[in-house]
Amino acid sequence: MRWIFALLLLLDAALAGYIYLQRTRPNPDAQLPRLQMNADQIRILPGPPKPAKPAAAMCLEWRSFDPSELARARAALEPLALGERLSSREVAITAGWWVYMPPQNTQAAMEKKASELRDLGVTEFFPVTEPGRWRYAISLGIFRSEAAAQTYLLQLRSRGVRSALVGAREQRVTQTALVIREPNAEESAKLIELSAGYPGTELRAAECQG
Repeated sequence: MRWIFALLLLLDAALAGYIYLQRTRPNPDAQLPRLQMNADQIRILPGPPKPAKPAAAMCLEWRSFDPSELARARAALEPLALGERLSSREVAITAGWWVYMPPQNTQAAMEKKASELRDLGVTEFFPVTEPGRWRYAISLGIFRSEAAAQTYLLQLRSRGVRSALVGAREQRVTQTALVIREPNAEESAKLIELSAGYPGTELRAAECQG
């Protein structure tokens, strides 16, 4: 019977210890105000940095050419051996000025003027044949600015073209731009030099497309 009595004493002692621990254990709810008071000390660590976006390739656009100038400009670029770095794209521009020879009375008279231009070595022109005010005129070039048109007129005069004029004629036209991908300093300098021989064209830097 003694071992039963000893076992009961041990159970009473264990129960008393458990009750004591439960009463002295910190209340989790009581910790909340203290944690909230220290909320300003919480720091959120930043995530890993995003990889830097690679810089876009830069191109040099030489714009804009009508069909009569395009072949000559391509030939002028051949010594640079640009290969696949040379491409072209169509661009729509609003041209406000043109160099022209005034309308002739008949188509035959216009064709005679065109022949005279060829004899002077001028092959970049476009006869106007559609009905209207400018029928039988000869367009010698379309330009975005009056200054560019006047510069070209002076060049034509130096070649013997006397009857050409500069006038305002705003129209939307589609022309071709030559695109050189990532040109080096030597290539860029050569392009600047070449563009001086093509009044009405311009060079501009832009992000490569595609």
